[in-house]
Amino acid sequence: MVDQWTDAEQTQLYFSAFRLSSNGMAFFSEEGLFLRVNPAFGKQIGYPEEALSGKPWEPVVHPDDRKQVRRMLEDVANGTVGSQPFEARLIRSDGTPVRCSVTAPVVPGPNGWPASLFVQILDSDAPSRFAAPAPGRKTTRERDETSSDSLYRTLVEQCADVVSKHDLSGRILYISPSCRVLLGYEPEELIGTNVYELFHPEDLTKIPGLTSPMETAPNLPLISYRIRTKNGGYVWFETSGRIAGDEHDSENGQTVICISRDISSRKQTEQQLMKTNELLQKISSIDALTGLANRRFFDERFAKEWRHAMRFSTPLSVILLDIDYFKRYNDTYGHHDGDACLQYVAEAMRRAAKRPGDMIARYGGEEFVIVLPVTDGRGALYVAERMRSEVELLRIPHRGSAVSSYVTASLGAATMIPVRDVSPRELIIRADKALYRAKQEGRNRAIAYDEE
Repeated sequence: MVDQWTDAEQTQLYFSAFRLSSNGMAFFSEEGLFLRVNPAFGKQIGYPEEALSGKPWEPVVHPDDRKQVRRMLEDVANGTVGSQPFEARLIRSDGTPVRCSVTAPVVPGPNGWPASLFVQILDSDAPSRFAAPAPGRKTTRERDETSSDSLYRTLVEQCADVVSKHDLSGRILYISPSCRVLLGYEPEELIGTNVYELFHPEDLTKIPGLTSPMETAPNLPLISYRIRTKNGGYVWFETSGRIAGDEHDSENGQTVICISRDISSRKQTEQQLMKTNELLQKISSIDALTGLANRRFFDERFAKEWRHAMRFSTPLSVILLDIDYFKRYNDTYGHHDGDACLQYVAEAMRRAAKRPGDMIARYGGEEFVIVLPVTDGRGALYVAERMRSEVELLRIPHRGSAVSSYVTASLGAATMIPVRDVSPRELIIRADKALYRAKQEGRNRAIAYDEE
C-alpha cells in the first residue's frame, strides 16, 4: 500500500504518474493561476507547457464555466467543500472547446499553500465519469506532506487513468482507485498479483520487451494490449511507463511505474474503419457485374507478378478470352441477357482456373484476362483449353453466332520469363496476337503464341 512507502517513493510515483499520463491534467489555484500542468494538458489545448505554468487559468476556461470554478475554489479555501465534481469546458488555442472534469482535491495542502482544484481533460467520446474520493481519515503524515506531494497524490487518487507500480516480475505493488471503474476490481484485490496474468494470451507475445523490462530503456515504449476485467471480459489498454530506482540497490531495487488508459472505444473505431476500408478496397477492385477482378486490380496484380517472376526467373503466363460474336448476342437477346451471359462465362472460367494464385479479371466488355504465375506455355494452353470447353458446355443458345448454335469463346495464351529490358506489356501483346490468330482460324479455339 502507498502508506507503507517512504516519502521519496510516494513522490516518485505521484510525479511519474503526473508527467507520463496521456490525459491532460492541471491544478488551478484560488489565486487564479495554474499551479501545475502536465505535458499532455498543454498539448491537448494547444499551448506549450511553459506558457501555462504560473499563468492565469481563466483565459483557457469557457466564460460560462468560470463562475462555477471560482465558487468551488472558494469552498475549498473555506474548508466547506460541498459541491460535487462537475464537467466544464476549456478553450483550445484554436478557439474550439474541450470537455474537462473539475474536482476538489482529496488531500488538503499544507498551511499557507493556496487552495487548488484538479482539472482533467476528458476524451471527446468518453462518458462523464469521476473517480470516487478515497475513504477514511487522513493520517498526520498525509496532512504534513509537501505541497507537490499533496497535489500529485490528488492526481493518483482521482485520475481517470490507472496508475500502477510493479516490480520487475510484473507483481503489482500499487494500483490507483480508477481500477474500480476500468477493470471492476478493488485495488486490494490486485495488489500482490502479477499483471501478466490479466493479459490476453495473444498479447503477451505481441508486446516486445514487456515481460523483461530490465532489458529495455528507462522510458518504456507506448504499448496497447487487452486486459481482463473482473467480469471476465477484456478491454483495450494503452500503457506508458518508466523504470525507477537503482538496479544495484539490493534493498529496494528497480520498479516500473505505469500509466494506463482505456482505449476500447478507439480500438472499436479503428476496427470499424479497417473493415470499412477493406470493404471499399474490395469494392474498388471487383467488377460489379461478374464479381471478377476489374481492370484496375489486374494492372496492379500483373505488375506485381511480373516483378516476382523476374526476381526468381520463373515463367509467367497470360490468357486473353473473348466471347465469340458477343455484339450479335446482345443485339439478338438484349443487354439484360447479355449481362447474364457474361456472369455465366465468368463462373465457367472460375471452374477452369482452380489454383489459388491464378487470377481472372474482366479486361473490358466481353474480354477477360487470366494471369497464371509459375506456369509454362504447355500449362497455360491446357488451362485455356479447359476454359474454352467450360464455356461451350454452358450450352447458352446463340442464334447470331457464325461458329455454333451456342455461346463459345476464343482464347490466346502467351508465356514469358520476365527480364529487365522487356516491358510487361509485351506479354499482353503476345497473348493478344494469339487471340487474333484464334479468331482468324475459325474461333471457338485456344491458341498459344508462336514467335515464328
